[in-house]
Amino acid sequence: MVCATIFSPKLQLCTTNIASIWAVGGDEIEEFAEEAGYPVGGDFPIKYYVIEMHYNNAELASNRTDSSGIRFYIGKELRQHDLGYLSFGTYPNSAAIAIPPKIARFNIDSYCSPRASQHFPESGHSIWTKLIRNNTATQYLFNAEAYDFNYQFENVLQQPIKLYRGDAFATRCIYNTMNKNEITLGGPRTRDEMCLHIFTYYPRMNDLYSCWTMNAMASWQRLMNSSSPITDRMLLKQWLLNITWTPGLATEWQEFYNSASRDAFFGRSGNLEQEFFSILPKYKDLQPFECEKQQTNDSAVTTIGYNSANQYKRFVLLAFVPFIVRTSFK
Repeated sequence: MVCATIFSPKLQLCTTNIASIWAVGGDEIEEFAEEAGYPVGGDFPIKYYVIEMHYNNAELASNRTDSSGIRFYIGKELRQHDLGYLSFGTYPNSAAIAIPPKIARFNIDSYCSPRASQHFPESGHSIWTKLIRNNTATQYLFNAEAYDFNYQFENVLQQPIKLYRGDAFATRCIYNTMNKNEITLGGPRTRDEMCLHIFTYYPRMNDLYSCWTMNAMASWQRLMNSSSPITDRMLLKQWLLNITWTPGLATEWQEFYNSASRDAFFGRSGNLEQEFFSILPKYKDLQPFECEKQQTNDSAVTTIGYNSANQYKRFVLLAFVPFIVRTSFK
């Protein structure tokens, strides 16, 4: 990637601080809620913005040009609350995402602990993700069981949801690679995978933009049966690409992911805090329920749902992000 080769230390500060986002299949970005807006200028600490675009030119065709762009409309009246973006999920790299081929269902889980939500103001947030309160899942803030890469739209929730200090968040991405003959790794390319939930909220926090996890390098070291610590992720990536896959190994791979220790990083670029999980925390999950859907021939079929699946406010689900506006502090 060109971006990876030109990123200076200053530009690295933009890597997780998102100011706006759009993905394949998205419509025009909606106006924000009347009571909140994204601040620009004045005493706002962010002074620089970087646009990152992802292009897919697998055939390496020449003479391709791009005339697209973005336009921001700035209001004259300052709104009551500053609005921010916060993302949950996994790092888009091979240490976090390594999916075997020819597997119908592969789960990758991440967890943002109550330690990260200590950044929340005492009064709580009005927020526009499975929310865990007191070690119990209270509801899905977004649940896309029929996710489509080509239709990554913005989801407007019906009611705002308040978050408080001590809340935690669990994110799961489920993959099907029955059409693939080689491993799929995390990364920014179209053929790579991501696992990110990104949403808008207010009032904005200056010290919390993301809460991402990845498998700890010590877990990879044990899996590789290496006597030396894994310090070079390119060596890990090459090891993953050289694996000969069997159905049994694919099953064992899910067991590895279920039990692997994790490193979590939260905060903002240039000031990230780290938390170690020997295993992902357990919590009391939502109870599925059965419902009947009436067909045109009056025959009933049973489906599984969750009793909070429709309680949405504003949330953006992205597995691949072709266009990002990132920010940097002065």
